[in-house]
Amino acid sequence: MDKVYRNTAIFIALIIFGVQWGFYRVYTSEFPDFKDNPTIDHIHGALMMVWMVLLVVQPLLISAGKANIHRQLGKISYVLGPILIVSLFLIGKTGYWNDMSKKVPINEAYTFMALDIRGLVCFALFWALAMINRKNSAAHMRYMIATGILAIGPGVGRGLISELGFSFHNSLTVTDVVELAIPAVCLAYDIYKKKDHRPWLTITIVMLVSAILWQVKYSDAWQGFAAKYAALFY
Repeated sequence: MDKVYRNTAIFIALIIFGVQWGFYRVYTSEFPDFKDNPTIDHIHGALMMVWMVLLVVQPLLISAGKANIHRQLGKISYVLGPILIVSLFLIGKTGYWNDMSKKVPINEAYTFMALDIRGLVCFALFWALAMINRKNSAAHMRYMIATGILAIGPGVGRGLISELGFSFHNSLTVTDVVELAIPAVCLAYDIYKKKDHRPWLTITIVMLVSAILWQVKYSDAWQGFAAKYAALFY
């Protein structure tokens, strides 16, 4: 079991590396004189990095037999999780009005909302399920890992664009496939090992719906929903 926790920490650390790679050219390299970045970007980035570091530290504490410290540190999640959810909402709202100020075609603005809304909903859902299952260590760990997987799209996706020349659409399609493949493989493993596969099944389904949403972002159904969402919440 210790190996599982160590491997989890290594996996999240690799995601952090990918995120830093993706954000370096378009964000981190501009430190401290950031250009055209609203304050909420900096706040969200700092909060998300704290969250990702916790995802590395927490399994290592369990592996080291420091369960009491793990539980005490885990209390931060009750505060940090909701704050991150609020920051995700504000990132979406700020991005929408930034698009409006730049006269971005409204249908394009609605497509970008697909990314913001799905990120908000997925993180909120996985965080809530992790907290609900906090006494079920196996399920709790899987849902927490899922919150980390969500960072692949925004981070690695940017790297594919800035470093490898991918189009915006294709970069997100590739990272969506990766984000879907990871829980799908874990689901297959849990089924093979006859473990409770419901957490990974839930995560895989949510990731699949999220990936489909990006592919139908120009559909009348999504455009209509986005218009109503923006009118109601933005």
